Amino acid sequence: MSAEPAVATDAAPSGMFARYRELIAVPGFWRIAAVGMAAKLPASMVPLSLLFLIGHHFSYGTAGLALSALAIGEGATAPFRGRLVDRYSPRKVLPGCLAGYLAAFVLLVVEVSGRGPVVVILVLAAALGASSPPVGIMMRSVWFTAVDARALPTAMALDTAMTNIALITGPVLASWLSVAVWPAAPCVVIAALTTGAVSLLIVFPVAPRTAVSGHWLGPLASAPLRRLLAAHGLFVVAITGVDVVLPVYAQAQHAAAYAGLYLGVMSVGSILGSLALGAAPSLLPRGPRISALLCVFAAGVGVLALATGFSPLVVLLLCPVAGVVVGSTFAALYTVAGDLAPRGRVTETMAWLSSLNQAGGAVGAALFAHLAVARGSGTALAVVPAVAVLAAVTGWSARSR
Repeated sequence: MSAEPAVATDAAPSGMFARYRELIAVPGFWRIAAVGMAAKLPASMVPLSLLFLIGHHFSYGTAGLALSALAIGEGATAPFRGRLVDRYSPRKVLPGCLAGYLAAFVLLVVEVSGRGPVVVILVLAAALGASSPPVGIMMRSVWFTAVDARALPTAMALDTAMTNIALITGPVLASWLSVAVWPAAPCVVIAALTTGAVSLLIVFPVAPRTAVSGHWLGPLASAPLRRLLAAHGLFVVAITGVDVVLPVYAQAQHAAAYAGLYLGVMSVGSILGSLALGAAPSLLPRGPRISALLCVFAAGVGVLALATGFSPLVVLLLCPVAGVVVGSTFAALYTVAGDLAPRGRVTETMAWLSSLNQAGGAVGAALFAHLAVARGSGTALAVVPAVAVLAAVTGWSARSR
């Protein structure tokens, strides 16, 4: 998509919340925002819900394997599902995905409750991921259609902040329902929210569909977009490294109670930072914005690595410094990815980013968990800035047209 209208983006009404007032004035804003939140909440609930459900009837080792199968099924098929949505429209694709998703969910709950074969449970978990309606991914396509180039960075910042809010509230809701109500109760809520989101999303306008003769590689045919995807994947590896190392550090310091606080405070910092940059996107030039944010993130994690030599409390106080640009970086990556996406392939492009979230998360968790155990938490955290700087260098030339 072209970002040419953004030339005049920063000549706007003044005021701290002017950009958000403009965004709220977009026709249908509240409906889009409500559906966006309903679309993000189920995805944040699924992993913990399955962990509790399967762990209740089997071992947590089996539950972990099921979550891996879920991630593989979802990550490997996300670009394909995104391409189907772009080519045939949400109205034709999402109901089919929803039917498969609900069927896989019901069969999975039945097999787990009846202590069915582990192989069957793993296959059903993979099928659940592979059939997941790409509603969260599609919301970014909706924003690209609903707002102009001027409001787009603010919309992406808000979307990223909503994702962070869902990542905080979703697991809390899932754990409460699993423990206080019924192990399968979160599955019912997830199914209901997903069904509602699909029902509302299929009537939204989305980016124009691509011609059938488009390049078979889709978004991957664009060299700038490939560089952006590589930078995104490296950033996910880096942020996952922080998420993994901090709890290991807390355990090693006999301060296990800090583990959840570290991640929670970082998420709060991410939400506030994302909303702040959304209010004033002109603070950073749109061209080098991604690389600048990645360098700030690298510096914040570097400070955090130094803080591990002092005390767990000092690390906690500095967690917002490391997390403040996380949401902003994701928002900038999504914005530029949409700008660089071939016409009619915004959803597929966003799906590639989603797949890299899965892949980068797996690589980052494995790599930094090993480093933290073998070399210590401080050393592991000190490696994260190097990965972030590599991402900044990789994404330097991947800019909006």
